[in-house]
Amino acid sequence: MTKKSRQRDLYLRRKYGITLKQYNLMLKSQGDSCDICRKHKSEFAKSLAVDHNHKTGKVRGLLCFYCNHRFVGRHTYETAQKLYNYLSKHERQVTGGKGDHEEHP
Repeated sequence: MTKKSRQRDLYLRRKYGITLKQYNLMLKSQGDSCDICRKHKSEFAKSLAVDHNHKTGKVRGLLCFYCNHRFVGRHTYETAQKLYNYLSKHERQVTGGKGDHEEHP
């Protein structure tokens, strides 16, 4: 293990309670991609972030910066459900339920 890998492993253990090996296994299980937008890790300058529940500390998955901060970081399950219901209601009214989904940059 290189010095950089050891430092990353120590950081992950302290901050999230996972090892670098566990991070890499999680990344592989997600297809080396953000678990929300599915963009490949090679499309980002930084490593995918470890998304976790701030109350319990439980790790949920690996996300790109955009998805982690714009989508997950601003919502609880309840507010995300309300947002989904709101968008779904208006989507059905405008498109008749066909959907017209826009991707982030």
